[in-house]
Amino acid sequence: MEEITRRASVMALKDLAYRAHQWTSFHPEKRGEMLLNDCEMELQAYLAKLPAEMHEHFEQRYLELYAKWLSACSRCISSFITGPAKFPVKRAEKLNNWERGAREKLENWAKRFVDRVCNPTQHRLTGWAEIERLQDKVEKLTALQEAMKSANSVIRKKKLTEEEKLDELVALGFSEANAKTLLEEPQYSFMRKGFQQYQLTNNLAKIKDAQQRIARLQNMVDREDAEGMVNGVRVVYCYSEERLRLYFDGKPDGETISKLKKAAFKWSPHNGAWQRLLTSNAIYAAERVLGVEKLNIGK
Repeated sequence: MEEITRRASVMALKDLAYRAHQWTSFHPEKRGEMLLNDCEMELQAYLAKLPAEMHEHFEQRYLELYAKWLSACSRCISSFITGPAKFPVKRAEKLNNWERGAREKLENWAKRFVDRVCNPTQHRLTGWAEIERLQDKVEKLTALQEAMKSANSVIRKKKLTEEEKLDELVALGFSEANAKTLLEEPQYSFMRKGFQQYQLTNNLAKIKDAQQRIARLQNMVDREDAEGMVNGVRVVYCYSEERLRLYFDGKPDGETISKLKKAAFKWSPHNGAWQRLLTSNAIYAAERVLGVEKLNIGK
């Protein structure tokens, strides 16, 4: 077997990799070594296409999905290993489908991530790194929302045994320990087994917040930074960094500093300016601090 230097994060999947073919191979550890090598090589190939600042984020999410795929593999069974007697054909087929689905999810996510970053039209995006992070966050939260809904659906199926429910929950990507916890009787009588409604509601709110943030960032895509002088203060709309900056000629007097702080402006030593997130509220606050009715920057 070819010697490949694996990073620590890949080696952390060793136990999962060794168990991945425990019921489908006579040599699960050898197959596990091959899986670890494949994981390292695939990860290297993807990271080579991405800017360095995105490596850590991509690696973490990629290995999370790889681990879920390995977990799905470990549930698969083969009659050659378990024996043909009373072999559960339908159950084996369902488990195989779940394994293929987990692998497709891993590959599709990685390809979409790389495509978004490497698409030439996207390099001009203002705050692209933040947009990419938020897009990935929405994908993860959406996947979580679907997983919670699917888990509740499984848990509330009256025709399934507890063992069958456990199998289906693990196939959905939950660890066996978490799946057992979901199947336990809740602490309070007003609660139901599985995920509670408030958990679904809160997660959905996070999705909407992230989507609104993405929409706001995308509205700045084609805008160039703008600036102008207002009452002796240089006002800059820095769309590239989402900041409204006020450059004073020297240190402002105590009263002005007090107004700036009350208006949520903070001193940035790096930029030599008082700044806050560029929003309509920030513009209104700057107008009050500078004593003007309208800034009219970049008009």
